[in-house]
Amino acid sequence: MNPINIIGIGQGKDDLTLRHLDLIKACDVLVGGRRHLDLFDYPDKKKIFITARIDSLGKAIKEKTDSNKIVVLASGDPLFYGVGSTLIQHFKKDQLHIHSNISSVSAAFAAIKEPWHDAKIISLHGRQQKTFAFACLANESKIVFLTDLKMDPQYIAAGLIKEGLQNFKFCVLENLGNKKEKITWFKTLDQVGEQAFSQPNIVILQARLKENSRFSRETHIGMDESEFKHSKGLITKSEIRCIALSKLKLIHNNHVVWDIGSGSGSIGIEASFQVPQGRVYAIEKHPGRIPDILQNIKSFNCQNVHVLNTDFPKGIEELNTPDRIFIGGGGKHLEQIIKASCERLAPLGIIVINTVLLQSLETALRLLKEYQFDPRIVQIQVSRSISKGLPFGDRLEALNPVWIISGSKF
Repeated sequence: MNPINIIGIGQGKDDLTLRHLDLIKACDVLVGGRRHLDLFDYPDKKKIFITARIDSLGKAIKEKTDSNKIVVLASGDPLFYGVGSTLIQHFKKDQLHIHSNISSVSAAFAAIKEPWHDAKIISLHGRQQKTFAFACLANESKIVFLTDLKMDPQYIAAGLIKEGLQNFKFCVLENLGNKKEKITWFKTLDQVGEQAFSQPNIVILQARLKENSRFSRETHIGMDESEFKHSKGLITKSEIRCIALSKLKLIHNNHVVWDIGSGSGSIGIEASFQVPQGRVYAIEKHPGRIPDILQNIKSFNCQNVHVLNTDFPKGIEELNTPDRIFIGGGGKHLEQIIKASCERLAPLGIIVINTVLLQSLETALRLLKEYQFDPRIVQIQVSRSISKGLPFGDRLEALNPVWIISGSKF
């Protein structure tokens, strides 16, 4: 069986090497988009057009592989959001020869003479869900979007305006690599909506200021309690917070997280840093604590944190299905809270429960086992150094020991 050569054509025919051109000339079957195939006038070759139904491409190529030399033409680089990524799912890797080339992103940054090793790359092209959570970009300084007909420059500009993220320079690069290439910088996002753009195009955003942080101060996991507005004692201590968040295993940036018994909102807010494209619900039953949560959300501009003032599980029907649940309160209703949480948690989801009470430890352990979780228990004892009022040195002052119970839903 002949190997399938997947050749990236960069930004156009001029980016192909002599070896690439020889492989194309010698092939029996040429595969590509209409724009790619129009670059080569070989009437004797069989042609397979790549359409929007790209999943059927593997089957069409397999029908031609027995005795034919096949070349697949790909935009830019085949494995950068390209057809190569699809074909390696349909063929054994030793059947494929991948020929890399200049990607659209590298070409775009070369065109504006800017490095791109620190850029966040987002493909909006061909997304099944025609939505994007622009709030997750608030802490970025350099972003490039691969667009399509619907999720185009106007869509991006409108999304940024809606989220109040107008501190970016906005560049649209149209028809890169051909005679119609056009690069336009916009002073305001409103100007973008007044223009029409040809396809294909790429959008690059650059922060106007060197630091485009959405936060008024440095942020990280385990921030000191003084960074949060809170009532005395009603906040998860920073050391405990770090461990609790690690147990939540927020491995995907679009997780849905419930923070039950939110208090000051510190757990939910720090979780939101790790799930910028997800959603965090800060659930608190005491009305007097809601202003603290709202103030902390405002201070850190956490646009994906939503506050629910309710005695959980009341209001549970308003919440998206959670991937992760943190329970930091509950009191006499803890059993009811854990049961409702276990029933709503998504498959393979994780629950983490913090408590200082032995009775709550027993309740959490018993219920997680009843719901077929595999609970793990950690007891944390933290001591902090203090020197106030001591003439000759520091001493350690112990904080209340905390039990952290965690488990995964099978």
